[in-house]
Amino acid sequence: MKKCLIISGGNFEKIKLNDKYDFFIACDKGYLYAKKLNIKPNIIVGDFDSAKKPKNVENVIKVSKIKDDTDTSLAVKYALKNGYKDIDIICALGGRIDHTLANISLMKYVVEHKGVVKIISNSATLMAFTNGKIRIKKESNKYLSIFSLSDKSKIDYIKGTKYDVKNLILKSSFPLGVSNEFKNKLAEIKISKGVILIILIKTKRKG
Repeated sequence: MKKCLIISGGNFEKIKLNDKYDFFIACDKGYLYAKKLNIKPNIIVGDFDSAKKPKNVENVIKVSKIKDDTDTSLAVKYALKNGYKDIDIICALGGRIDHTLANISLMKYVVEHKGVVKIISNSATLMAFTNGKIRIKKESNKYLSIFSLSDKSKIDYIKGTKYDVKNLILKSSFPLGVSNEFKNKLAEIKISKGVILIILIKTKRKG
């Protein structure tokens, strides 16, 4: 599966990336972040209301400020259309809360279009998942929280955690899955309906 990294325009973070990518997209001022991270984008897309359009750079897609999609949404749709089904997004959190929520909503869009997506920051990793099993490796000092991006999600089980459950209906209106913890080295989740958001949150405590 071809892998794409999208550099969004939220708060800048100097993130250590462990994966290899086939394609890089920068969104608006995300191209400034890409420069700081020594990443050369294949495509730069945006309305450039947050940064000036880069000069003497090829493959810039400038769009109108009057549009339905955010710049990150346009980048996600470009990636999917061009066969990049495995998408990581960085610099997508913090800053304006409406854009943060928009970026999280995009994760459901990717999953519904047969893609795999993560938002990566220094304090958290966000993953969206649907229909099947997912195994998550324990990392030190991290909580495991699960939310429903659909109105309702049917979780057959969560195991390997402090609070294991079976036959859980998780609703978007009630944050029942917040702040679980790892009990084993691997946590396993099986979902049979809906789209869930999995968040690994770093904590300062030892454990």
